[in-house]
Amino acid sequence: MPITKRKKNQVLTKTKKKTPEKKELLVKKLKQSLKKYQRAIVFQYKNLSTNPLKEIQQAWKADSKLFIGKNKVMQVGLGRNEEQSATKNSYLLSPFLKGETGLLLTNKTLQEIQEYCDTYKIPEFARAGHISDQTIILKEGIDTLKGFAHSIEPYLRKLGLNTQLINQQIVLNEKYILAQEGKPLTVEQTKLLRLMDKKLAYLEIAPLCVLEKNGTFKKL
Repeated sequence: MPITKRKKNQVLTKTKKKTPEKKELLVKKLKQSLKKYQRAIVFQYKNLSTNPLKEIQQAWKADSKLFIGKNKVMQVGLGRNEEQSATKNSYLLSPFLKGETGLLLTNKTLQEIQEYCDTYKIPEFARAGHISDQTIILKEGIDTLKGFAHSIEPYLRKLGLNTQLINQQIVLNEKYILAQEGKPLTVEQTKLLRLMDKKLAYLEIAPLCVLEKNGTFKKL
């Protein structure tokens, strides 16, 4: 039987290195775009993958432009001090561009953006270190892993499950704590959760600060 490959969502924690030309192009594009929109908002995100990002871009494309990339390159585009500022006070946004953050240039009101961020929460696969809000225990026996092909049994053992094959079926020899409420998830647990299609995290977006076109800056 041919093996089918599951479509994977790419997690946006790593980006390919940008060439100097691409960096210059991003800086130029950002500076030009800053002048076209009424406000600039730096936002923080958690558990953002490719498909939800496309949905957000589609929802905002009519009157907004979204930048998610190299934070340091975007800081160059905005300016790191008053003298380098691309537009009035745009340099004030730069310190907020660190970690999992992005820049939204928009004609939408701040209230519209905040309401969208408050309501747009969808389940996502958790990453290592995520604090679980629930306890999941895999019971020993033949039924727990009956949905898996026998060929994956060595990989399950590698991830920490005490398993064996009996008549081409995977048997879990002892219970396994897949997640524990209040405890951070390990790399092995997150891989098992993904295999079992269990999403314990949520995509979250939160505005951090806003700069109006007239130069008025506000930390949120």
